[in-house]
Amino acid sequence: MLMLVVTIIVAALVSSFSGGLSDSAEPAPTTAFDISIRAGDEVGNGVKSNAPGPAPECVVLTMVSGDTLSSADLQIITTYTVPETYNGVPLKNAGKVIKHTLDGAIGQDDVWDENSNPFVPQVNGYCLLPDSAMNCLVPGNGMVGNPPCFGTCLFKAGEPYWFKDRNAFLGFDVTDRTAYGFQEGSVVHITIVHTPSGQTVYDQDVVATW
Repeated sequence: MLMLVVTIIVAALVSSFSGGLSDSAEPAPTTAFDISIRAGDEVGNGVKSNAPGPAPECVVLTMVSGDTLSSADLQIITTYTVPETYNGVPLKNAGKVIKHTLDGAIGQDDVWDENSNPFVPQVNGYCLLPDSAMNCLVPGNGMVGNPPCFGTCLFKAGEPYWFKDRNAFLGFDVTDRTAYGFQEGSVVHITIVHTPSGQTVYDQDVVATW
C-alpha cells in the first residue's frame, strides 16, 4: 500500500511538472515564407542594377502570410553541398558540406569572416557592410539610408526583405566558382527556426536562379 501511495505521488509530481513546462512554452507562430537566391554576378561586373528592385546578387526573403515576427527570434540555417564539377571541371571540394547559421539574436555583431573556413559550421550575425546599418532592405528604402536590420527589424506579411550580401548569408564566397561551384541551378537547403518556441517555420530546398 505504501509503495502504491508513493507511486501515485511521484506520478502526480511528474504530470504537474510537465504540464507547467507546456504552459510556459511559447507557441510556434503561424507563418509562410518564400525565399529566392540569385546566382548572378554582382552589379558592376558588367551587370546593371535592378533598383528600386533587389540587386542581382540578393537573397530575397518574403513572408507570404502569417504573424509578424521579430527577426531577433529567428535563426536562418543554410546547407550547401559542393557539386562534383563546375562547367565540366572537377572540383577539389566536391561533396563537402557548408553549413551556416544567421542568428537574429546576435544582430550586427560577430558577422561572417571571409577568411574563415567555410567547412567549419559557423553561427553569425548579419551586416551588409562593417559599421553600417545597411542590412535587410524593404521596398521604399532603396539601397542607401537606414533600413531595418536583421536582428532588429520585424518580418511582416507581404514584405520582401533583401539580403544583399550572399556570402554573409550563405557562409562562403559564392563568386569563387572553381572552389564551390555555386551557379544557376545550385541547391541550398534553408531552415528557419523560431527560437522562443524551438519550432521550425521553414524547411525547404531553394534552387538558385541567375
